[in-house]
Amino acid sequence: MRFKLIAVAALICVSQTVLAADNGVYLGAGLASGRFTGCANITSTCNNFSANSTNSGHLRLIGGYDFNKYIGVEVGLSQLGTYKVQNTALATVGTSKVSAFSVAAKGGYTFPHGFSVFGKLGLASVDSKYTADTGMTIPSGADQRSTGLLFGVGGQYNFNESFGIRLLTEVIGYKDSAYTGAAGGTNLLAVFKF
Repeated sequence: MRFKLIAVAALICVSQTVLAADNGVYLGAGLASGRFTGCANITSTCNNFSANSTNSGHLRLIGGYDFNKYIGVEVGLSQLGTYKVQNTALATVGTSKVSAFSVAAKGGYTFPHGFSVFGKLGLASVDSKYTADTGMTIPSGADQRSTGLLFGVGGQYNFNESFGIRLLTEVIGYKDSAYTGAAGGTNLLAVFKF
């Protein structure tokens, strides 16, 4: 079974000789690292804190359409990570598990021989699930939903017309009832174009 899967993947990779079609639908999947920077929304002062995700290798799914080699649109579903969150005194009060669904405009440039660079700008629906440590409280409830702004830059190498590898950094800034912050990180994705 494993040999058949490897053989099919190899055929997909070498079956096309033309690099990077100018338009079309694509899907991608991969893993992302995570980092959160934020502050509690309790007072008018904001004591910023930063935390790396307590779990690594978050799932990232994307789908999109390239109108031409310069402009496209992309949707994404991201597990942005689980983070230790702090209060205004910078004491750890619990954890936050953050995920997002995003829609973004994508602009870029495709070079000869399959390499491209791009930037993304869009909106994200952010879902934050807060869990308080024993004896601590999270301001404004456990589950929060908010809208955030997405920004990303990256590059992609297309091995052929159908398959490429993408490396990108993406950040989603948002504000819910408990925290104002930004979550994001570096993504490594396999992209399949149809």
